[in-house]
Amino acid sequence: QLHQREADIEFNLCEEVAIRITDYDFSKIVEEIIDNAIKFSKPGTAIKVTSFYDQDYFTFTVTDHGCGMSQKQINAIGAYMQFERWLYEQQGSGLGLAIVKRFVELYDGSIIITSVPQKETSVTIRIPRCG
Repeated sequence: QLHQREADIEFNLCEEVAIRITDYDFSKIVEEIIDNAIKFSKPGTAIKVTSFYDQDYFTFTVTDHGCGMSQKQINAIGAYMQFERWLYEQQGSGLGLAIVKRFVELYDGSIIITSVPQKETSVTIRIPRCG
């Protein structure tokens, strides 16, 4: 799926910064968030991936333009919910963002999801910096 949508992904990333998470776990988080954005966005729309850091945290955000999420769905993340397949017609376990939430919390980070149904969704993670 990524290769089909590769041209639709826009990156605006900061330089490398040391954060308190293993490379494997961070890679898994990024993979899950981007995979989710690809699955639930409309073909031909851009997926934006941005990052920046401040004195204490590294912040990573993925924004897609697709079906969006209701506040009820956002609140259910971590309760191992599954999206209504009949509505979104997507494949997947529905565990992607729940996995992301667990990984981020293991490293004293946070996840913020904002969404406008039928328009866009942004998933932002904040991970503490080293030092």
